[in-house]
Amino acid sequence: MIKGILTIFFLVVSAIPSSVAIKPAQGARGNRTREPNLYVPNLYADKIDFIATLVDLPGSKKKGSYWELSYQLFFVPEEKYYETLQRLPRGGSNPTPEEFSGRILLAEGRQKKTRLETPTERTITLTGVSFKQKVPDAQRTKFAYVMTGYAVKIFDAELNTTVYHSGIFLTEPYETNPNDEKQDIARKSIYLSFRVTPNGTLNRSQLRPKTTISQ
Repeated sequence: MIKGILTIFFLVVSAIPSSVAIKPAQGARGNRTREPNLYVPNLYADKIDFIATLVDLPGSKKKGSYWELSYQLFFVPEEKYYETLQRLPRGGSNPTPEEFSGRILLAEGRQKKTRLETPTERTITLTGVSFKQKVPDAQRTKFAYVMTGYAVKIFDAELNTTVYHSGIFLTEPYETNPNDEKQDIARKSIYLSFRVTPNGTLNRSQLRPKTTISQ
């Protein structure tokens, strides 16, 4: 479904020792030291939601504007994730989902939205994606990843510009408890946020949008 060169948004480690500090992803806290195969089934939610939002679009109220998203959600086992990193060239790389052997497909879809006036209308939501039961018990470790592959096409009728982008994001199956920074809890939602600027460039992240969105 998702083709072309994909851009990865995490720190690619060129040499992987037995214990490695990696860049935190969505909702994680600080740098952390990997403890290989740390079994944490309590940090795997039974179900997760996928929420993708076009936060800003200059022509959101213009007839003819639209945004289209293709997406795939995968679980990447810890062992396979680090095996992939070891195969990548030194100095960074742009791997595709296919390079992560052993990945498990959780969900996939494609949606197009033509009513874009409000944040709610610009949000694509998939609720109740089965997660924990799709992950073999032995692979429910702390340093595994959830991978989102996506391809987005946005036409802004105000700017008369079409924006294309494809890429992947990686994040942990858990996040920091907002009420206790020393505690990790199971992640319940995976976010994608896109912003088209007034000059027609696209910003993207995996952070929860600050805009309040009704579900």
